[in-house]
Amino acid sequence: MSDYQEPTDAETIEGEVIHLDGGMVETVEAVSVRIHQGGVNRVLATEVELRQAVAGRVDAESVVAQQSLIVAGRGDEIGAEQSFAAALIAQDARLHASRVGLTVADTAQLDQSNTLILLAREVHGDVETVLDSRGAAVAGILAGAVTGLVLLVGSRLLRRR
Repeated sequence: MSDYQEPTDAETIEGEVIHLDGGMVETVEAVSVRIHQGGVNRVLATEVELRQAVAGRVDAESVVAQQSLIVAGRGDEIGAEQSFAAALIAQDARLHASRVGLTVADTAQLDQSNTLILLAREVHGDVETVLDSRGAAVAGILAGAVTGLVLLVGSRLLRRR
């Protein structure tokens, strides 16, 4: 059974298969979700397909995004083509002509894509990152040391007053 949803500003949509064409929705819970030129704050599904869509948080086994924006995506398989994402966490991440802030994956396949931070066991393709696994560890250690020093100096200054 397929539930086609007209563009609407609904709070929550639930069903077996959801097709959203335009409109904004707060939450979608379904087995299969397809969103075209629409937006959703949170998606909980087995399969998610986004085409020219915007999604806040996506939790699914399989996510496919084309010309879309995802704030945070988590799934077994995530594929993004000409898309943007703040953070993706997946077993298998496949990015084509996409930009991602943080990518965490067991296997990452990048084609003409950039990621600010990449943490992956296995990487395929040309990768342009600001921080790789080693760089992220060093940056974390340095950030912790600087934060510790700032807190130490701040507490000593407050004691004197």
